[in-house]
Amino acid sequence: MKPTSSSLWPGGVSDRPEGYPPGSGECKVCALRGLTMIRRTSSVALTSCVVAGILSFGPALLGQGDPTSVGFIGAYKTAAEKKDPSKLPIIGAWRINLAKSDPGIQPRFTPTAMNIFIAENGGIRQEVYQDYPPKVDTYKTVFDQRYRSFWFKLDGQNIYKDPQGPNGQGQTVAMWLADRNTLYRERATKGVVDEKVLYRVSPDGKTLVWTNFGNVNGNSGQNVWDRVEMPSRTN
Repeated sequence: MKPTSSSLWPGGVSDRPEGYPPGSGECKVCALRGLTMIRRTSSVALTSCVVAGILSFGPALLGQGDPTSVGFIGAYKTAAEKKDPSKLPIIGAWRINLAKSDPGIQPRFTPTAMNIFIAENGGIRQEVYQDYPPKVDTYKTVFDQRYRSFWFKLDGQNIYKDPQGPNGQGQTVAMWLADRNTLYRERATKGVVDEKVLYRVSPDGKTLVWTNFGNVNGNSGQNVWDRVEMPSRTN
């Protein structure tokens, strides 16, 4: 039994799509199938455009295209930087910000205090100046509590000498690269760890914070440094 016109078109013959003349039931069935195909094809095309748009903007929304980035801390894939730290954000010169630092450091650091990190021989040389420029140039070999310069690798070995300068106390330091913006420091005196510090660079690379958290029963310490231009150097 052939289908009637009213069963083929939802509203009867009068509901026949424009452009389809009256004819056999088979032609009307084909017409319906064609309309369904057009609708489905249009839907797929629209969905594809939306997906393509999301993917094209995705890298900007997800942090420069790195799916591992969470924005407020550094990237964790740091194997290359542990061997060559020259591109780490901590490299450079930093001036103390006394207003944001723990007030307890003010007798120690003056407003001109500097903290400098230099990539050197596959490691980092750190120079700390309680005032800058230094008033003497012998601090690398003769202890001066105002200034110090020491070198280390980011390998977690507590073997790098004189992190407080050549003070004769048998001190060494170990440094780890926790993520691209965070270094962890352990100082030991005669083999006993007596200081734990985080060095953290802000995501915008403009601020460095030292957080000393070795005192388990008291507050942590905080030194805040602002990035500045590297001063002229003679060594």
